[in-house]
Amino acid sequence: MEKKDVEDLIGRDFALKKLRNTFEKMIPGAYCVHRSFGIGQLKGYDREKTRLAVDFGGSDVKLMDPVFCVKKLEILPDDDMLIRFHRNPDEIRQKTKKSSVSLLVEFLEKFPDRRASLGDIEKTFGKIVEEKNFRRWWNVTKKLIVREPRLNLVEGNVTFLSLCDKPIPEEKQLMQQFESTRDVAKKTDIGGKFVALIKADHSLQNFGVQVVEKLSEMCASKTKKMGIADRFQACAVRDELAKLVGVNIDSLSPKLETMIAEYSNLAKVCDSLQPRYYAIFLELLTRVFPDEWDKLCLGILRNCNDKLTSECIYFLKDAGCEDLMAKTFLKWLKEKSLRAALLRWIVKNRHAKKFEGIFLTELMSPELLRAIFWAIDNEALAGSGKLKKIPLVELLCSDRTLIRDLLTNATEDVVGDLAQTLLINQGIDNLSKKSLLARFIAIYPGIQELILSASKAKLPQDASLKVSLASLESKKKEYEILVKEKIPANKKAIEIAREHGDFCENSEYKMARQDQETLLSRKSQLEEEIRLAQVVDFSSVDTSMVSIGSRVRLRHVTSGEITEYVILGAWDSDPVKNIISYKTSIAQALLGKKAKDTVETVGDDHAETWQIEAILSCDQ
Repeated sequence: MEKKDVEDLIGRDFALKKLRNTFEKMIPGAYCVHRSFGIGQLKGYDREKTRLAVDFGGSDVKLMDPVFCVKKLEILPDDDMLIRFHRNPDEIRQKTKKSSVSLLVEFLEKFPDRRASLGDIEKTFGKIVEEKNFRRWWNVTKKLIVREPRLNLVEGNVTFLSLCDKPIPEEKQLMQQFESTRDVAKKTDIGGKFVALIKADHSLQNFGVQVVEKLSEMCASKTKKMGIADRFQACAVRDELAKLVGVNIDSLSPKLETMIAEYSNLAKVCDSLQPRYYAIFLELLTRVFPDEWDKLCLGILRNCNDKLTSECIYFLKDAGCEDLMAKTFLKWLKEKSLRAALLRWIVKNRHAKKFEGIFLTELMSPELLRAIFWAIDNEALAGSGKLKKIPLVELLCSDRTLIRDLLTNATEDVVGDLAQTLLINQGIDNLSKKSLLARFIAIYPGIQELILSASKAKLPQDASLKVSLASLESKKKEYEILVKEKIPANKKAIEIAREHGDFCENSEYKMARQDQETLLSRKSQLEEEIRLAQVVDFSSVDTSMVSIGSRVRLRHVTSGEITEYVILGAWDSDPVKNIISYKTSIAQALLGKKAKDTVETVGDDHAETWQIEAILSCDQ
């Protein structure tokens, strides 16, 4: 706007005087950014209509009130990053992918104090890399920023990125980050980085002493935000750092030994730790519980994740507990309580000489294969509706010698029984079942007819799943979201990740491809389930015996405890309301039974006997 036009506006409303400088920047050719319309260019000023003409790249030039524009438009300097992007979008987008750090340096140089908040960065780069992809881009870029000594990233309530004339020493950057963040996990992680720094340079011990003091203060506080796992990990790093810098560990509080002695569920605590703290935790057990540490370690091993399973077994082996493990594994096999993670470890390590003392002949038997099928079935039931593969299934299919190893000395009847168990397993897809059945036949050709006839009986094309209308609609909705939203979004993510190059180290590309496999697998699974679905009205059933749609009242034969189960369709389970699918083991044990019949159900580690007190319809 010309000076005359500005004076005319102020003359109409003297309160606009303070906005004089802003109005004077609204000259033809100037670039601006609007909250809704994005980047635009001022084309001129219509005196009669008192309107600015702004071209936002659409078919029409927008006429806007300059007073209104003061609040909605931001006039950009000619060398602003958004202007550069507007003029050469391909060039700037390419830099965000291949030279994001250098682009950030150029961006920060335009700030008076050469410092920008995350909000400033997102405001600009959210328009360049697209707002929906900004978080991913920023997380990748943060890792690159660490390698640029001139850039200093300080995360906290407000995250700032600064450009410095001289490189900032890594220890000072870490100390700034340590003091600025309130996140317990981040403080612990930074403490671990100081351990590595001080090991390489002992002159940095003063920094280590400060971190030790602050970690102790943090761990001694009773904040609800810090769980037992967070507190344990922080204390473990504190103790390691204290040893390096000469601080007496006995003078520090709280102590790790006291901490784990106060908790009864040690298995849950250990399983929630990061893997690098497993060994520290297990070693502490031997000191805090010298008479029962081995039993506690086995308790942790019984139901933990894969990495902790391996850590526990190595720890027990190094302590000379191979015989104890061998007997315990065999006991768990007989009790039908071998869990998926331990089964995976056994399968992968069964030929390792260093563990041969663990694998008794009775363990490496057909019953182990039965335990594998049972674990797969239970994982499929527990994870119904979730987008995930079952690792034990993949391992079973990829290990070409496992079935042969376990069935070599089995009788034909046992092999036939296991083959039928495989056929009714809900966690193994039909194609994998056929492949596994072929391995059964290769060992015992004589059971081919039995298996093939069973296969036809158990896997017919017109088999059905009895479901409620509501659960079927839910499946169809999930399928629609999968096909119309999640799979297309994943395809775009793969294309973007592919542009980063170097597939060997491109973690984003690998993650996107893994997501693709999961999504496509789930799509196939949903298509098959919807094809087999048969809608049934469960409201009116014959109450003379247990059937789908029954409410069954049971009395525990030993304790007298009364409980009820409602048996509904394949996808209607709601454990909170004691509603179970007719495909669960409990429902299968009850179906067809009558009032006063006795039924045995198998739980996690033992069998229980119940008497049927009453059979009602589900709506009673």
